[in-house]
Amino acid sequence: MSLNTIFEIGFFMGLIGSVHCIAMCGPLVMALPISQQTNFQKWQSILLYHAGKISSYTLLGIIFGLFGSQLPLYGVQENLSIVMGSIMLLYVVYVFVIKPKFIPRFLQFNLLYTFIVKKMGQLFQRKNRTVFYLIGILNGLLPCGMIYVALTSALATQNILQGGLLMAFFGLGTMPALLMVAIGGQYFGLNFRKKIQNLLPVFIFSMGVLLILRGMNLGIPYLSPHLGIGADKISCHN
Repeated sequence: MSLNTIFEIGFFMGLIGSVHCIAMCGPLVMALPISQQTNFQKWQSILLYHAGKISSYTLLGIIFGLFGSQLPLYGVQENLSIVMGSIMLLYVVYVFVIKPKFIPRFLQFNLLYTFIVKKMGQLFQRKNRTVFYLIGILNGLLPCGMIYVALTSALATQNILQGGLLMAFFGLGTMPALLMVAIGGQYFGLNFRKKIQNLLPVFIFSMGVLLILRGMNLGIPYLSPHLGIGADKISCHN
């Protein structure tokens, strides 16, 4: 699979997922203990936080890529765009239609989420600079539907390096929106984040349709070119 393919799927999935990040991780970024720091120190701390989060994503991508290499997923890699587009459509249906209506709230409680948030709260009390990297690492491990979708992509690559790169690009894709929040967080109130959250299923559904169209190689310039994502073939075996 080409690096361009991995970049497209990972980065743009992260970019779309960052809409969710503004609503869910935005408050965390705005709560980072950087108010007493100089501008240079603030940027250093924020970048350390993102480096930690991308490190977690990359490690998870390596693990899932390794796991995928042991599975008989023949024909999945060269059709990864269609597979991922379909998963994103299913994600929208499950998270925004099935889960709110048919799954009791007590079954939605997540012990892992509670444990990680508690540990992050403890780190917020520490003063050294490396704490921001550790906060980022823990943030990257928080349960999140978009991360699950991205990890499914990493698994489908069936390759350790490609799985790690895909998740690294995913992390990079989430950075622009969160950097914007870190710079101008005071402009992103609760009402704005709610509006963004309401638009999330539209963005994810649109991205899913686009990935499916690109994987179908319909010969439509830019939208579904013959040499799109789905045209990549496996050139070597793990």
